[in-house]
Amino acid sequence: MSPEHVYKLLTDLIYNEAELLDEQNYDAWMALLSEDYSWWMPLRHGQPDPLTESSLLYEDRFVTQLRVNRLRSARNFSQQPKSRSQHLLQRPVIAWREGELKAAAATQVIYSESRGEQEWHYAARIEHAFRLVEGQWLIAARKTILLNLERPLDSLQLII
Repeated sequence: MSPEHVYKLLTDLIYNEAELLDEQNYDAWMALLSEDYSWWMPLRHGQPDPLTESSLLYEDRFVTQLRVNRLRSARNFSQQPKSRSQHLLQRPVIAWREGELKAAAATQVIYSESRGEQEWHYAARIEHAFRLVEGQWLIAARKTILLNLERPLDSLQLII
């Protein structure tokens, strides 16, 4: 694969992920994740590791699936009325070396979430780690770094 082709595939994967999350098509989104997927939201800027200190969020694929199940549940009080989201993405910066089965990306995002008459906005940087598995690029990890970590997190019912 040429570098241009890989960059296009990974850029399209990031855009597709955002669209699936905004559409709440969680089955299709979960299919983009590797079996050892993890998602981390650091508690502070420069935090080196999610395992050595507290984080806003650190979950594996199993816990992410539980989150999706909760979001789908009609008995989920926090989703009455149902939340909606919109990811506004800058063009991702892709890092990949020819022949490697791993890649990374960094994307600046403005994330908006609404429920009823309320609306919240968060600026963030999303760092993806990808792995090539049986000819398909999968998301192995996501790290969401919020711009303003001092701000109270009023909502965040969905997935940034």
